Amino acid sequence: THWDALTHASHSGRIYNGRPAGTVTPHGRAAFSGIHTARHVVSRGVLLDVAAAKGVDRLPGDHAVTPEDLDEAAEFGRVTVRAGDIVLVRTGQLRLYLAGDRHAYAFPSPGLSIRTPEWFHARDVAAVANDTLTFEIFPPEIEDLWLGVHALDLVEMGMLQGQNWNLEELSTACAQEGRHAFLLSAMPEPFVGGTGTPVAPVAIF
Repeated sequence: THWDALTHASHSGRIYNGRPAGTVTPHGRAAFSGIHTARHVVSRGVLLDVAAAKGVDRLPGDHAVTPEDLDEAAEFGRVTVRAGDIVLVRTGQLRLYLAGDRHAYAFPSPGLSIRTPEWFHARDVAAVANDTLTFEIFPPEIEDLWLGVHALDLVEMGMLQGQNWNLEELSTACAQEGRHAFLLSAMPEPFVGGTGTPVAPVAIF
């Protein structure tokens, strides 16, 4: 379970805010926008349980989560995504790992579509996390366009993103409580100059 810092991805030689990608070095640190700058990650959390909305335990490996899927999950959870929300997208992928399946991270893997950043941008979402290893669908939807969702979320939008989150207990709790919104505290470990960090998120109903 971790957050990606805004320095975690680059494209066209740039990271977030137009900084050169060379300001992140393998044996040094991120000179700008390291994970330690994300000090206060506390907001309303919203679970968009895409798998549950479709009536399955886990989405198929080749399923790209689309804006339409997010709308369906919001309707299923009777919740409206608002500005400043931290959105958690459940695909059910981590279920395999928790069940002891050694092929849990075999590819293809479900994940977010290249079309979802626009959906999050339109709602002014603060951060997004899901329960997959690569965050976005893998292999990618567009041939040879590697980590395109990372580039849009982190580099272009400056939106924190998280991967490998365990959303199984949260999914059960939301179903029992009959609500898919809660207070979410997800403070990153303050590794100075880090391009990512473990996180131990807590949802409070």
